[in-house]
Amino acid sequence: MSLLFSNRPKSPLKFFTLLLSAILSISVFSQEAALEQQTDEPETVNQVKFMTQDKFMLSGQYYAGKADHSGVLLLHDCSNDSRSYDKLTELLAQYGLHAFALDLRGHGDSVNEKFSHYNVKRNSKDIVTYQSETARISSYWQSDVMEAFNYLRTKVNKKRDIAVVTAGCSSAQAVFLAQKMRIKSFVMISPTLNYMEKEHYKNLIDIPVYFIDSAHHADTYQTSKELFDWNGDSRSIFQIFKGIKQGHSLLKSKRYLSHDVALWLDDTLSK
Repeated sequence: MSLLFSNRPKSPLKFFTLLLSAILSISVFSQEAALEQQTDEPETVNQVKFMTQDKFMLSGQYYAGKADHSGVLLLHDCSNDSRSYDKLTELLAQYGLHAFALDLRGHGDSVNEKFSHYNVKRNSKDIVTYQSETARISSYWQSDVMEAFNYLRTKVNKKRDIAVVTAGCSSAQAVFLAQKMRIKSFVMISPTLNYMEKEHYKNLIDIPVYFIDSAHHADTYQTSKELFDWNGDSRSIFQIFKGIKQGHSLLKSKRYLSHDVALWLDDTLSK
């Protein structure tokens, strides 16, 4: 800039033309630098849809991570949908992780006339009918979760790993998935598992698991304790809270909990 003023032209018009040109050049350079920095930041959330083998349209929320980072598949409980993980997926993306929260069949945007948990609740006249219809819908979840895993696998570097976050009734789907695919770590929030599903878990190789539960929600607390005691990985954690909250209500009731989960996942996926 000192060169510009020491050799400024005699004409004021030419001088201000040169000055304006210099200012515009600096502005363009700054904008280009800002754009380069933005490319290193995670992309915003995208709603994705893909067709299953039985021609059903699955939906979910995907946050793109950095090219050399791992991924996290998130499965909601039976009373919610993928958006219940909005806070957590945003935090995972900030760590550069690829995060895909699936709408399980019958929930969120993964619905049609034949598969809709809302319609089942509205139309069932008794508990037997309701249980029968929900079992029909969830019978497709194993294959749906596998397809969701394969979708996320296309976004994650082949040399990187994938973890799974579950809540409530979706915990069994993580166990079934881990029987077929290599899963780096689990987060299990108030896991709901029957006897055989717990036995399937115990037959898996030891991987780090972050259990989260309420001390007075007896069924899921006992499951978490049993599986934590069985698990042999030194990175596993069992976090217990007072009260009876479970699943997503527990996750949302503690402002720091999503941060803890995201940090733990980043740590286990980086090793």
